[in-house]
Amino acid sequence: MAETVVPLSKRYEAHGEAFENVTLREPRFEDLLALGEPYEIQRAAGNNVVIENVDTVAAYVRRCVVAPGIEKLGALDLADARQVRDAVIGFFMRTAPAVTE
Repeated sequence: MAETVVPLSKRYEAHGEAFENVTLREPRFEDLLALGEPYEIQRAAGNNVVIENVDTVAAYVRRCVVAPGIEKLGALDLADARQVRDAVIGFFMRTAPAVTE
């Protein structure tokens, strides 16, 4: 199973544990069946527009964090939180869903 290590911009401490990275596992088929796609691509004015489903992305983050543990991620600042979110979405960008018109 593929894992991605997201390096953070600084060292954090939460719940008595220090960490500088977040490790994510690649979503599995069962995750996709349970949660669906984290975004959709729609065609608007001749361009593809990505519409992120924030709740679904959050659910994937909760399911896919391997370390340091989801309960510790509340300590992340906004920039690092976005890096973790982007890493989760990145798993899906390899095979983008069909464009909805």
